[in-house]
Amino acid sequence: MMKMVDLSMTVTDHWRWNINHEVIGDFKDGDDFRSSRLQTSAHAFTHVDTPLHCKENEATIEELSVDAYSGEAVIIDLSAKQADEAITVADLENSSSFQDNEKIILLKTCWDEKYSPYSREYWSKAPYVTEEAAEWLKERSPKVVGFDFPQDYPMKLIDGTGKFGLKDMPTHQLLLNEGILLVEYLCGLSQITSSRVQFICLPIKLKGFEGAPARAIVIENN
Repeated sequence: MMKMVDLSMTVTDHWRWNINHEVIGDFKDGDDFRSSRLQTSAHAFTHVDTPLHCKENEATIEELSVDAYSGEAVIIDLSAKQADEAITVADLENSSSFQDNEKIILLKTCWDEKYSPYSREYWSKAPYVTEEAAEWLKERSPKVVGFDFPQDYPMKLIDGTGKFGLKDMPTHQLLLNEGILLVEYLCGLSQITSSRVQFICLPIKLKGFEGAPARAIVIENN
C-alpha cells in the first residue's frame, strides 16, 4: 500500500523569520473573495538552495528542471544523535542502507520530534554535520542532500552574535558550492519506516531567486 508523507514545515509566525501575512480582501469587509499576501525569506521554513546562494553566476530556481530536487532517495538514520552532537563520517558509513551512486540522500535525525522547529531549542541544541562528514557526502556525488535539522554549526547561534562565512558552513561550502543541491528544514521523517523512498520536492518557481520555499513529500510503499 502506498503512503504519502508530508515533510514540510507549516509557514506561520516564527521567532527566527519575519513573516508578514496580510489579508487584503475579506468577506467581513463585503468582498466576494478572501485574498492574502505573504512576505518572508526565500530561505525560511522548508526550502531549497541553489548554488547561487553562495556562488556567483549559477542557475536560478526557474532555470532548474522540475525534477531537480526529486527522485529515489536513500534515508540515513541518525535518530540516535543527541543535543549538540557532531555527525561524523563514522555515522554516515554505519548506514547499511547506503549504496554507491545515490542521487538523493536524506539525513534523518527526527530532530523535530525532540524539539519543535518553532522553538529556540530546536536550533540551539541541534546536532550538526562536521567538515569531514560533508566531505564524505561530496565524494559520493549525489545531486541532492536533505536535512531535518539545522545542519551547519553556525545555524545554532540563535542570538545572532559572532561572525561567520561560507568556510564555517561545511554543507554549504563543500556541497552547495560544488553544485550539490540542498533541501533544508524537513520535518516528519520519523513517520518513514523504509530506508529507500520516492522523494518529491517542488520549490516555488521564482524568477531570479537562489532559493525558494518548497513542499516536500515522500511516497513510501509498505
